[in-house]
Amino acid sequence: MDPVIDVQGLKHVYTDSDNNQVTALEQIDLQIMPGEFVAIIGANGSGKSTLARHFNALLLPTEGSVKINGMDTLEENNIWKIRQQVGMVFQNPDNQIVAAIVEEDVAFGPENIGVSTDEIRRRVDDALRIVDMEEYRTHAPHLLSGGQKQRIAIAGTLALGSECIVLDEPTAMLDPKGRSEILSTMKRLNKEKNITVVYITHFMKEAMQADRVIVMCRGRIMMQGAPKDIFSRVDELEKIGLEAPMAAKFAYELRKSGAKLPQGIITNEELATALQ
Repeated sequence: MDPVIDVQGLKHVYTDSDNNQVTALEQIDLQIMPGEFVAIIGANGSGKSTLARHFNALLLPTEGSVKINGMDTLEENNIWKIRQQVGMVFQNPDNQIVAAIVEEDVAFGPENIGVSTDEIRRRVDDALRIVDMEEYRTHAPHLLSGGQKQRIAIAGTLALGSECIVLDEPTAMLDPKGRSEILSTMKRLNKEKNITVVYITHFMKEAMQADRVIVMCRGRIMMQGAPKDIFSRVDELEKIGLEAPMAAKFAYELRKSGAKLPQGIITNEELATALQ
């Protein structure tokens, strides 16, 4: 199976407001396979959002390559196809709303690529059903909650035909209910529709739901692995400004005190079972 996203030797350099050259990403090698749910975490300034923007060619490599289903982002002729295949959902849903009616907003992408009217209707209907927003199709987006707006943004990527969705801190501006809505929606799309999900977050509880967690620090991938492996490394996470889940921290401290607890405890339920 070939990767959806294949990053080799990626380096990204930009010029700041003082005209200084700043290296935001360096030596990034990464493959994301079809149907994976990958979470990317890191402290502010670690490069995770910059990396996300390379996945649908919003940014281009200074060195190295990023390929989406074999298409190099540096080849201009590939850009439009890449952006159809990899949808982006950003932190502030208001920045992605372009129409006054929900169904018109979801239809915006396919209309722009010349999809027929009948096919657009089918795609919009399917996308709204998948994200549980059918009853809001004729509503004004600005009257919806933050979580509902994000689900409309996700529906827009589905209507465009995206097989991979990259979400850049999609719940940062939402309340707990909204965060839960978005995470459950993406988990369902991943499991039921085999949508590849790249989920950038600073909420460790959300990252724990992924198949694989990638930890970034100072523009590099510091570690990656299953959530149990990553969140058990309490000391290493804290050194780069990340909080391990409370259960993982508690188990870590108990082990240091001599308690014989198994490795890989990251949830309250696992901790409670181990302490019985």
